[in-house]
Amino acid sequence: DWARLSEIGSLLATGSDNDAAIYSKFRMPCHPVVHRAGLGLAALTRADKSAALAALQCRGSNFRAMQDPLAALVAAPTARQTGSPNERRRWDVADALSRVLSRATTLEAGEGGGEVFAVVPLHERLAHCGARGENTKLVGKDPVGREGGDADVLLVATRDIAEGEALTRDYTRAPRLPGDTSDGPLRLLLQFGLPPAAWVQPDE
Repeated sequence: DWARLSEIGSLLATGSDNDAAIYSKFRMPCHPVVHRAGLGLAALTRADKSAALAALQCRGSNFRAMQDPLAALVAAPTARQTGSPNERRRWDVADALSRVLSRATTLEAGEGGGEVFAVVPLHERLAHCGARGENTKLVGKDPVGREGGDADVLLVATRDIAEGEALTRDYTRAPRLPGDTSDGPLRLLLQFGLPPAAWVQPDE
């Protein structure tokens, strides 16, 4: 029951930066819940177990570095069946961080502006591109020069898109957390939540 599981906290908010010392006497590399999740992630993505665990630990470490100042900004934590108000604030921060990471992308800032990073809702709904490359891009300047268009963020085609062809983006170009070295299916699932069908990049 996923609804009930969502009430008991967040994997991001599980464990501490001292877990290696705490659990070494039990011959475990980290918090047992994080360890079990790493093994499952490795099995799902066929990634190296150490790489999967390192990716989870990297997310947890980055979350802990920002949780205190961000939790203070949560005026009314989400109502849940368990957890103190303080715990629920941190779970809300973890949920927000996961959404931000999945929506993080590159944005073409316009003429002479280069690329910048942005958080764009719904952009994580696009398919991952294949060998032909992405068929869309985000721009922060109206390419046809409409009045007031410089304030827009637009999704534009990079080439002709065939009827029935999925709109795609290159998820590998998205920003990542400091210290994150994950790639391939491991990163596509962990950061963006992309399903297995998105991990195969067919030659086109």
